[in-house]
Amino acid sequence: MPVQHNIQKLSRRLLVVLWVILISTPVSISFLWFYGTLAESASWVTMEFSYEMDLPFSVTQTLIGYPFVLIPSLVYTAIIWQLIRLFGLYRAGDIFTFSNVSCFRKMANLMIASPFVSAISDILLGLALSIGQEDFTTGITIDDSDMTLLVVGLIVRAISHVMMLAKDIKEENELTV
Repeated sequence: MPVQHNIQKLSRRLLVVLWVILISTPVSISFLWFYGTLAESASWVTMEFSYEMDLPFSVTQTLIGYPFVLIPSLVYTAIIWQLIRLFGLYRAGDIFTFSNVSCFRKMANLMIASPFVSAISDILLGLALSIGQEDFTTGITIDDSDMTLLVVGLIVRAISHVMMLAKDIKEENELTV
């Protein structure tokens, strides 16, 4: 049982870190968005868009664009939430269960969806920021981190399949006398 105790101990520590990340993500994104778009000399914050935009924004533009900036962070927050659920199960001593497999699958699906959600968010942000302008400007930015998250999501999806097989083996072993 010392291995299970070590897993539970590590899980408790990781849960603290994950809760801090969960809470700080929307706060930090909100701060960076408002500071980066409203401040005259936001020298330590660089705002990058898929299209040409003049900074600083008006308060109206900043408020209109804010929900569309939060959309990708909601996906990241949901991934962190699944990690919190997973390590909560580990802390409780549930290692190879259907609930664990479910967390892995949901995380994988969120990771795979993330680049697509970011692209849609870019388009919607461009449209929202173009309201009242002569031309609609929009675009999509796909970078290394989006592709990396997609590949990691596919790998986590494969791991969820392996976890399902491990759960089945564990259940078989428990039934064997």
